[in-house]
Amino acid sequence: MKKPISPCFLILFLFSFMFCESQENKKTEIIETPKHFKILDEKEGDLDKDGVFEKVIVYDTEKETDMGTERQIYIYKKNHNKWELWKKSVGAILPSQHGGMLGDPFQGISIERNCIVINHSGGARQKWHYTHRFRYQNDSFQLIGATVNFGSPCDNFYNFDYNLSNGKINYKKETSDCINKSSKIEKKEITRELKTLPTMANFYPGNNKFFFPNSETIIYY
Repeated sequence: MKKPISPCFLILFLFSFMFCESQENKKTEIIETPKHFKILDEKEGDLDKDGVFEKVIVYDTEKETDMGTERQIYIYKKNHNKWELWKKSVGAILPSQHGGMLGDPFQGISIERNCIVINHSGGARQKWHYTHRFRYQNDSFQLIGATVNFGSPCDNFYNFDYNLSNGKINYKKETSDCINKSSKIEKKEITRELKTLPTMANFYPGNNKFFFPNSETIIYY
């Protein structure tokens, strides 16, 4: 003769089923893409060091500019297992035709050491590549690192690495002569601290100038 099922067991079973279903629903929640927007890239990672992952999405807005369609960054934060828009930026991702002959300049984002890292590249004979690193501090995402590489074959090639957190700059210029098969390398290490770091909210790659002391060299980062 089978033993009757305990009421306590039934209650526990139903509670477990409802809890698992609730958890499953929370996991399947998705962020609704704004109308006419298209996702270019998205990453998750802990940006404010609270132990909970945020989500970063790069959208193409389909809004036309002089350099192609505008892009925007939306950063979402979880609140009771629901994604809520936390921060956003217009400008930190270059428009779709800013890459020149090489096409779309956007090369993707990543989250490294609690920072948002953005890569762009473009050009024609002279090619360029930007890497910008943004960290959440002082209630905003501030630029803490910029690396710029640009140049042409058999001419000059520049590497500029700027740690804005401590002001340290490493600069290298390589001049190549393909006909004579010779090259010359010039290196500099200097420090230039900024009173206020640029924020992602009003940043545009390549619109920031660095003037070397006692030199005509200008780097756009």
